[in-house]
Amino acid sequence: MIKIEPLFATDCTQTRAILRHQNEPMPYESFCAEDALSLKGLTFWQHWMPCRLHIAPSVYIAKEDGVVLGLISLKTLGKSRACWRIDHLVVHPNHRGRGIAQELLRYVFALFGSQGVSHFIAEVSDQNSAALNLMGNCGFRRCAKLTQYQVPSDYTEPVAKEEASYFRLALPEDKQRLYQLHQDALPPDHRLIYEWSPEDFAVSELPVENFDKTIKRLIKGKTWFWVSQDNERKALTSAVRVTAHQEGDFHLEFAVHPGWLHMADEIVVFVLGMMKRAGMKGVVNAKGYDYQPAVVEALENAGLERNGSFSLLAREHWLRAKQPRALKLDRGVSLAPIANPAVNMPRTANGGSDT
Repeated sequence: MIKIEPLFATDCTQTRAILRHQNEPMPYESFCAEDALSLKGLTFWQHWMPCRLHIAPSVYIAKEDGVVLGLISLKTLGKSRACWRIDHLVVHPNHRGRGIAQELLRYVFALFGSQGVSHFIAEVSDQNSAALNLMGNCGFRRCAKLTQYQVPSDYTEPVAKEEASYFRLALPEDKQRLYQLHQDALPPDHRLIYEWSPEDFAVSELPVENFDKTIKRLIKGKTWFWVSQDNERKALTSAVRVTAHQEGDFHLEFAVHPGWLHMADEIVVFVLGMMKRAGMKGVVNAKGYDYQPAVVEALENAGLERNGSFSLLAREHWLRAKQPRALKLDRGVSLAPIANPAVNMPRTANGGSDT
């Protein structure tokens, strides 16, 4: 009998073996999280807490007679904890076709959906037709196309036309403007899916230090933004979120305001050049979404190598009402009391008094 349960430390060895069977192209984040995922069994205590309090990726496994047959892992994308991304969904090749992946999906939908999670998303390779069909049968829809790019090892920094003084590191006071920029850059339906809040773009204060120490602090903090600003309007026109998953692995996500799409080439050239001057060597990947064609064109013009095309899938989870809807009286309405209420007295047979 197949049972689905949280990942514990005793199952980490089998989990690592299962992850090695990801033969299809995978998103960059999945590769970076593979080694760390096996250690998350040590945080098994979070499975007895509400999902909004989970601090590590939530991992659940399918077991039969003590053998791990498959796993699913997901993590939240924002402070609202309303949208969770499925990073891994793997089943051992010898046990595929038994509906294990579908049951793992149903398990997390029921568990997280009952706690108020409204959306689930996943990035699936366009070459993985089996996964696309599975997700489609489980209620996912394609809401965007994205292309993964990688900076080649022999990348040479292009010569800038002039020094771009409007590019800088994001500051703590940019939190609200970063949030507004990303809202403007996203299509309306994506805003409902992610449910970003200003707290998702909080930036830590950096002490004034030399260039090398600043770069080390940025990498230690894992995430930072480079932004460009229109000084006249006091608004951010573009931003790049840089995520350092581990030493030598960097991930870039661009957001360009629709009114400043002509700056896409400049922000791409600036960020790639800055990372090279800072000595950030290793694997540098970038995402280009079809709803921002100017960014995709800029990444192509910069000479980046394509790593594959993916579909961004999303699923809305709707909770069934516990009670059927019915007409309810508004008990909050109150009438003013009548000062001298009238009293109806019964009449006798002869029309007079009964005394």
